Amino acid sequence: MFSVIKTGMETALHELKVISNNIANANSTAYKKSSVSFSELFNGRTADAVETSLVGKGSNVEETRRSDGQGSLLAKGGALDLALVGNGYFVSKGINDPSFSATRNGAISLDADGFLKTSSGAFLMGAAAVDDKFVDTPVANVDVFQSIRIPFDAYDSPLSNLSVEENGNIVASFGNEQVALATIGLVSFSNPNGLKQRGDGTFGVTEKSGAIAVGNPGSLGFASIKSGHIEGSNVDVTEEMTNMIKAQQQFNGAARMMQANSDMIEKLTR
Repeated sequence: MFSVIKTGMETALHELKVISNNIANANSTAYKKSSVSFSELFNGRTADAVETSLVGKGSNVEETRRSDGQGSLLAKGGALDLALVGNGYFVSKGINDPSFSATRNGAISLDADGFLKTSSGAFLMGAAAVDDKFVDTPVANVDVFQSIRIPFDAYDSPLSNLSVEENGNIVASFGNEQVALATIGLVSFSNPNGLKQRGDGTFGVTEKSGAIAVGNPGSLGFASIKSGHIEGSNVDVTEEMTNMIKAQQQFNGAARMMQANSDMIEKLTR
């Protein structure tokens, strides 16, 4: 009995931790909520066992899954506030990172050297324009992507305008001259839940994340970009609070059962 009650408390506590993390990140840019699924433990279960004859031995956390549902779009107004509407991730890479990272956080900024950087300080990657023309077809693989830079020092006139189109094309204006700079690259994964979540809003590629597809924004199977907006979290606080109450009641119920079991054993052993 004690072990059954203990597993009930452990699963409820795990769910409370996941829900608390969701609520804490309700206002985090492009945060994706997680949910927990449970399974029942059986003693001596075999393929031929009859379900009704099995004796439950408690509960178990089967899996914690991340929801990839679209977050709400929040208007910010900046040319480099970029929201992904649909499937895919931005590609970013740190100076000392051996491999790229994926992120939905499109709060992009310019550093002093003109490089576009994510909120975590990594370079935003894409396909550079060739002879002032954008790359219309996706690159062969993600390793071809380069860091995107606004060449302030290459023109006599200062930067007067910068725009990002829905298809990811970045156009800069220096005085009256318009320059095609680069196309923001996107990646998608056959199993996004296999990505390793990091604390800065980025995801690391793992063996479980599956095959990587590379594409341009707006192309088949990839999100379009909405400039002037960022993607909010997909957390519904009301739903999470309801789930928290349920998990708290489950934990409290298991705790009362444990106290009752303890009192019963104490009386029997007097």
